Amino acid sequence: MLTLPPNRTRSHRRPSAPVRATGIVCALLLTLTPVSAQVVDLAYDGFDYAAGALTGRSGGTGWSTGWIRDYGSGATFNVNTNGLTYSGLTTTGGRLAWGSGGNGISENSRTLPLVDEGVVYIQFLAQFGSSSGGGTPNLRLFKEGALTGGIGGNGGTFGGVFSILDTTLNPASNGSSSSATSLSTLSLVVTRIDYVNQSTSLYLNPNLATFDYLNPGTPQATYAGLAPAFDQIALYSRSPASFDELRVISAVPEPAEVLPFVAGVLAWWGWMRRTR
Repeated sequence: MLTLPPNRTRSHRRPSAPVRATGIVCALLLTLTPVSAQVVDLAYDGFDYAAGALTGRSGGTGWSTGWIRDYGSGATFNVNTNGLTYSGLTTTGGRLAWGSGGNGISENSRTLPLVDEGVVYIQFLAQFGSSSGGGTPNLRLFKEGALTGGIGGNGGTFGGVFSILDTTLNPASNGSSSSATSLSTLSLVVTRIDYVNQSTSLYLNPNLATFDYLNPGTPQATYAGLAPAFDQIALYSRSPASFDELRVISAVPEPAEVLPFVAGVLAWWGWMRRTR
């Protein structure tokens, strides 16, 4: 009867010290490997349309419907073919501008799939008048027709600056949700909604060369306890108003470039174990 030599049975053999060390190194590399942010568009509209009324336009990506005007007393925004720009921001098409008519308020809205989990950003370029009130100027968020929050101004003590607004279109009474940036300043407005920690933060005119959507740093304004879910975005403004580059985005972690190296080491480790 044929017998195997002692200590040659696979089920009792431990990996050699070098192989075990390689495994430990790989585990450490996987643990310590940094990640970077991949910005993913959930919805986008750069208003790349011919001049004219916004109502009925349906360009961009990620939306469920085209732009409608559902505020009966107002008028539609108009498309101006001269778009707004911002350093480091890729732009397309024209911009929105206030349109006369009705009670002097321009309004349009558009629906998208429900956003209510994780961390998302609402980003846009805007320049309004130096004052606010009577419900304008702002971007409003709705869920199933109910107002859940907004960004902009609506009169009061902090009515002249960009603020995070609650379900009554008011900023936090202590000023924590209001920035120091005037509504009349052409601004890149980056709003971070954290559904995990139930908070909303505002970043005005960040340096896009260094801005990290995974770790954005200290915001200019924060509204603790407010994280508006939404399936509709609406724009409201009196004259003057310019608005552009509307984007709903998420920041998805992606492995850094060291992971291919780690994968190679793991493959080598597996080959060593099979051949010994």
